[in-house]
Amino acid sequence: MDQATLENTDDQGWTPLQEAYIGKLMATYQANLHWLRQRFPRVFESVMEVPLDAPFQVDADGRVTLYYGGFKGGLREFTDLGRELFRLFDDPASRPSISVSMEHIFMPGAAAPHETNGLFDRPIEPEFRKGLVNKFLEMCPDTPDRLPMPNFGTRRLPIALVFGSGYGWHLDRLVDDYDLRHLILVDTDIKRLNTSLYFVDYVALEQKLMVKGFYFTMAYHKDTQRLSEYLTALLFNLWPPYFIQGAGLYFNDYDSEPAKTLWSQLRENLWRLYRGWGFMDDEILGLTHATRNALANHPLATKTGVVSDDAVAFVVGAGPSLDKLLPLMRQHQDRAIIISCGSGVTALFRAGIKPDLHLEIERTSETYVMFENPELREFIKDVPLVGLAILDPRVFTLTSKPLMFLKQLDLGASLLEGGKRLPRFRSNPTCTNGGVDFALRMGFKQVYLFGVDLGFREDGKHHASNSLYFDGDEKSAQLSAMMKQADQNHKSSKSAEGNFGGEVRTLELYQHSRDAMETSIAEFFNAKVFNLNDGMLIRGAQPLHAEDCVIPAPTHTKAEILEQIFAAFTRDYQGDMAERLGWLEEQVGAIAEDAHRLFERPITNKMDVADALFDFHQYLFDDQSKATQIFPMVRGSMLHLGRFFLDAMALTPNDEKASEYARYGFELLERFFRTAEARMAEMRLEAENHPSTAQYRAKH
Repeated sequence: MDQATLENTDDQGWTPLQEAYIGKLMATYQANLHWLRQRFPRVFESVMEVPLDAPFQVDADGRVTLYYGGFKGGLREFTDLGRELFRLFDDPASRPSISVSMEHIFMPGAAAPHETNGLFDRPIEPEFRKGLVNKFLEMCPDTPDRLPMPNFGTRRLPIALVFGSGYGWHLDRLVDDYDLRHLILVDTDIKRLNTSLYFVDYVALEQKLMVKGFYFTMAYHKDTQRLSEYLTALLFNLWPPYFIQGAGLYFNDYDSEPAKTLWSQLRENLWRLYRGWGFMDDEILGLTHATRNALANHPLATKTGVVSDDAVAFVVGAGPSLDKLLPLMRQHQDRAIIISCGSGVTALFRAGIKPDLHLEIERTSETYVMFENPELREFIKDVPLVGLAILDPRVFTLTSKPLMFLKQLDLGASLLEGGKRLPRFRSNPTCTNGGVDFALRMGFKQVYLFGVDLGFREDGKHHASNSLYFDGDEKSAQLSAMMKQADQNHKSSKSAEGNFGGEVRTLELYQHSRDAMETSIAEFFNAKVFNLNDGMLIRGAQPLHAEDCVIPAPTHTKAEILEQIFAAFTRDYQGDMAERLGWLEEQVGAIAEDAHRLFERPITNKMDVADALFDFHQYLFDDQSKATQIFPMVRGSMLHLGRFFLDAMALTPNDEKASEYARYGFELLERFFRTAEARMAEMRLEAENHPSTAQYRAKH
């Protein structure tokens, strides 16, 4: 009995009961199809594009035999199975759930790792991060005072992720018995999903959920990897990413291999939700530097696409492949603009190859410390140094030709723009990201990657042999500590696909770097990027062995191409920095006032706390907030502080303790913004007293 047969119920020889019950199932099916087409059109298209047999039979007495995957049984049997699965989910001790590391909750130092970093100036955030942790430890000092895992209360969950719709008994139980904010229903088998359309009234289900919930999502794709990526993006865009902590997992399709594969892939993807947040101390440091660099009026990149079409760029990092690629670079150095990135310049220095441009992106003092070697400083002093506007101002003193460019999603960049639209560069998270993006935006159509490994072979070195990473005892204590930390980081590596096949070892940081680099390359589809390195595969960059590399001579000389690049920079951008900082000061103050209003609400249980954090996140990340200049400064810190807040609150033993903790946390967040406001006032006064401000105002 297929869909076509069921659609014609005039004369099938059925009993009145049989016909009425089949009609009821068909009416539910048709209503759900209309609902699907309106709410989840892609799922609707998937259902409609393949012929699907009706997954049941109804006998003359109205008894239903249901077919689901490899199972066959009556409604009672499927109800009993649903009860067993629901019982496992209903017990917090046996419920599968997403668990994210919480070492920061029990180790205040881990909550603010940059506090003891001498490369940071004026840290604000550690006080508030540790404040959230210490308050929890004060209220719940011993293990018996804390829950063993995050819990939001009896049958309360912000997010429930359900694998498999099936007969649907469990869906009604979840919506009726649980206080949910987001129910995500995921299917990997279109036949199993189709079954639920006969037995679940999705229209009523969604309406019941939305009385207290925020979202209902149904997702299907036959490609589990694409489905995993969609779910990761969904969680990131709809929720504060840290809300995946404690999310409940209901495995209705416990026997399904695709469902198991999906969960495995989703687990691999979810860590991405916790990366790239940034934080306010980092932004304030960059803002301080950007202000001082703007007051110094270093030339700023205001144009892109300036070089000749046949110009060639070598982007040079300090990856281990650079050792074997140096002869190729020497052979063709007269034909390409060599752009050294970060510590890559130390390897070129020892190899005696002078770059045409050197590029830096890091706002901390680490960049300046890297140039402590007097011989290296002498080597670099006449090399144009292209740096983000947020660099430590001392770095620009190392060169006779300082050049600045702006970073995407950066408060310092907003300050220098002053309302104009200037080119922004995708420069995170590594210097080579900045190098590749800079070369492509300047208009290079041929870009070759040297030492941009982003990985290393199992038994190989993680950086080029003649880079500063292997300087022995020649380094200062501060630089030695930086290198020791880098070496330690590389011991916790993971596998990734190699550029020339096989697997290499890499870090999460380098995976992030690869992803961002692939985005840059994809944006410039008319350019060709060649990966010469025995490191990680970078999609969009063509793998190319050194012996197969042929680089034609460009039409213009290197000097002419460099002049084309220099012409993209101008000093005609400086405005009234004190006035602009005053705008930011006002914006931070407004956020503090809005936070007070948003948090001034009744709190009686843990879900109330979660709702307040969600509402504040929505306020900070809505389109109106994104349009303000202050948004880049506060967004990362609110993710970090929100994470510590939610994790600690969910470990408190009851609603009373959670409410007490929340009151403290809300006041702390408001005080955080007031502290930031005071720092903005200090920076504004510094700019007011700078001679260039008076000079600018006299001219305008």
